Amino acid sequence: MKKERLFYLDFVRAVATIIIVLTHYNAIFLYTNPPMPEKAVLGISFANVYIGDFGVSLFLTISGAALMYVYQEELKCRDFYRKRFLNIYPMYWIGFILAFLIEFYKNRGFNPDIPRYKIIYSFLGIDKYMSNFGDINFSLVGEWFLGLIIVFYLLFPLIRKWMNTSSISLGVIATIVFIVFLVMNFDQNSILLPVLLPRILFGMYFVKSKRKVNLPVAVVSLAILVINYLAAPSINRDLQATYVGICGFLVLVYIADYLRWVPFRRLCSLICKYSYAIFIVHHMVILQIVSRMDLNALTRTYSYLLFMTCCIAVFAVAYLLQRIYDSIMELFKKDERSV
Repeated sequence: MKKERLFYLDFVRAVATIIIVLTHYNAIFLYTNPPMPEKAVLGISFANVYIGDFGVSLFLTISGAALMYVYQEELKCRDFYRKRFLNIYPMYWIGFILAFLIEFYKNRGFNPDIPRYKIIYSFLGIDKYMSNFGDINFSLVGEWFLGLIIVFYLLFPLIRKWMNTSSISLGVIATIVFIVFLVMNFDQNSILLPVLLPRILFGMYFVKSKRKVNLPVAVVSLAILVINYLAAPSINRDLQATYVGICGFLVLVYIADYLRWVPFRRLCSLICKYSYAIFIVHHMVILQIVSRMDLNALTRTYSYLLFMTCCIAVFAVAYLLQRIYDSIMELFKKDERSV
């Protein structure tokens, strides 16, 4: 039986998608020489947390919440893994092949210094994730946290079973491991699953408990965000990203209950429908557009116009990718029906 669609899941996912696109547009101005953060759209931080970390936190929390909502009562591992595979890999591979061919044509070849076996990273969808560890590979589309999400999907049936059996012990152990990693401060701490898992688990707990965000919870969450912005503490980045992400999620869930304008809800649903395709193509599309601009001559006003141009282009390419994916999957379904 198909479950009723929850608007707050669509709303938070849509916000997270926009933030991720915004982050990679603004990053262009942070890594120029010299940096030009004043040209970034809407700033580069939220409540004293890098805007990218906030977007990732929302995305992870909503991923945990959405999976728990669908699979809380029943999960058949074979069906679950099959659906995850079909939802992730075919579209990713299509996007990668198209991007690879474009780059191959533009550069008249590919980097000969990259060992050919590294293509396995791209095949598995973990190339961007491995790039964060200094691994040179063929990464072109998607983002690093696709690799993290793939690992989480592999572990989800076990995590779900543990949560349904003893949610308290799961929470305690996950918190202890989280604290240990913060204290040890390992290299690339910010992209390791033990550090990011509490944000995913919070979404799962939220759905499992069937709680609603009431006014007092929303006010306290908003207060924490405001205080963190004003006080600007210099405490651990990952700790801040965790509680700011969770508080931001709670505030957005509360707001979602009052957003009843039908066109707005349809817009959120539309963004969600294409969110994965947007996630795959946005970085490359932004780079292609911005690389043709003179960033030094770009005013703040034109930066906003350029961002809107990037958003339109990203959605257009994402739409085309989704259509290609849908057509290919329909062909496979016809073949299955004919057997």
